[in-house]
Amino acid sequence: MDIKKLVLATAVFGALGGLYGCSGDEDATITIDDNSVTTTTTTSTTTTGGNGANDGFFDDQDAIDASVAAIPGASTRQVVRMNPTTGQEVAVTAVQLPASIMTDVTLDSDVLYFLNSRVTVGNGNAEMTATDGVLVSGDPLAEVTFTIEAGTEIVGNSDTFANLLITRGSQIMAMGTAAEPIVFSSDDTDIDGSGEWGGLILQGFGRTNLCTYPEDMGGMPVACNFDGEGESGFAGGHDNTDNSGVLNYVVVAEAGFEFAIGNEINGISFLSVGSATEVDFIQVHNNADDGVEFYGGAVNVSHVVLTGNQDESIDWDEGYVGNIQFALVIQDEGSDHAIEADTLGNPGFLSAPSVVNATFLGAGDGFSELHRLKDTTGGFIHNSVLTSVSGMPLDVCVALEDADTLTNAMNDAIAYNNVIADCTEFETSDGTPSMLLDRDTVTLTAGLVDTTTYASSAVAADGLTPIDFTAFDATHPESMASQAGDFFEDTDYAGAVEPGAASLWFEGWTVEGSL
Repeated sequence: MDIKKLVLATAVFGALGGLYGCSGDEDATITIDDNSVTTTTTTSTTTTGGNGANDGFFDDQDAIDASVAAIPGASTRQVVRMNPTTGQEVAVTAVQLPASIMTDVTLDSDVLYFLNSRVTVGNGNAEMTATDGVLVSGDPLAEVTFTIEAGTEIVGNSDTFANLLITRGSQIMAMGTAAEPIVFSSDDTDIDGSGEWGGLILQGFGRTNLCTYPEDMGGMPVACNFDGEGESGFAGGHDNTDNSGVLNYVVVAEAGFEFAIGNEINGISFLSVGSATEVDFIQVHNNADDGVEFYGGAVNVSHVVLTGNQDESIDWDEGYVGNIQFALVIQDEGSDHAIEADTLGNPGFLSAPSVVNATFLGAGDGFSELHRLKDTTGGFIHNSVLTSVSGMPLDVCVALEDADTLTNAMNDAIAYNNVIADCTEFETSDGTPSMLLDRDTVTLTAGLVDTTTYASSAVAADGLTPIDFTAFDATHPESMASQAGDFFEDTDYAGAVEPGAASLWFEGWTVEGSL
């Protein structure tokens, strides 16, 4: 193992043996490829230990030179990192990515990459016609493939909105492994901050209820362009099966930049991302806004770890109808709700995702209301455990707001199925205890989540009958889980982790100390 990979395995990550919310109704100013937001950079070349040698830590000059040569507009700069051999801070050479990437590129794991401000991949955040992929300007759509090798580290300029934006029509191919995850963080020497840079934004041509679809009624399609999160340009389209690439074993830490109240960058923002996109084994840690937020689209996500995020852990809006399985959500005292959900846009086109095998450990505002469902949302929670970090009963598991959301609850557009609910009140409606949701398969009992394995030892957490999604969807018309193909794994337990599992799917690649 070389020195660079040694630090990835020992200084940042290790096997785990023990342990602002934004919705899509906010207006955004479209600013495409604008690097004027930030002028602050961290360029210190201070070294310690006398000779300043990097001892093999990001010093492959041939790889650096090759990367600069292969990426038009790339340059080099000095970034201070911790030398794993000496334990001292040293200046290393990073490749600074250009503000705009319009050709296919591959990031080399032997090189450290730097985001000085926004890095925009492709030009699909410009305005489209009614035909997905055809720009109003008449310019050709750049279909760029942005590949990141396993084990690559990408750092954002501290205290700026530095972020990576993958626009419509382009793809990110971030294929890490458990042994060599891909890591996004700020450019300081630790990985325990929050709000230190922007985050990761993926756009797609998926459907959103901020747009209209007259073709559903036999009419002609009209253009779909909605203002993207974090002033990222336009997103959206007509195809919920669109493909924005792959995120495998990807960690996003210390991110979350606020432009203004209601206009922030999440850890990972999925803007109308389609179901052909592969998202499996991701962590968002200590984000200053939401961990993950879904704006329409139908992307499916599995094996997701959300730790210490300061607003919601999971947020969905604008007609999101994807699926999530195996989600481990751990909040802290600064966190808001574990889920905040709404529909917004055209209420005839509901947000109605399915979340299966999740463990929610509430704290902060999430202790008072773990799940906040509002603004006409739908949604389905299956085989999950709702409890607190402390192990004390939550005040409220599910808070329903506004008349349309209450109607959805009564009409089976919201359901909690095979759920362990460790709370004083399972459900409230505008702050008052209510009984709108079907509780036939809700067990009000202690969560009994082990803080080493994160499996529940509650009797009701094991021995379940695997879900027949076809039968469930027949009685819950807004649910589309049966259309997910082979995405869902059959499970007979509640929670993100199987009781008594021989191995733990989150071990070895998540941020050390986050669990």
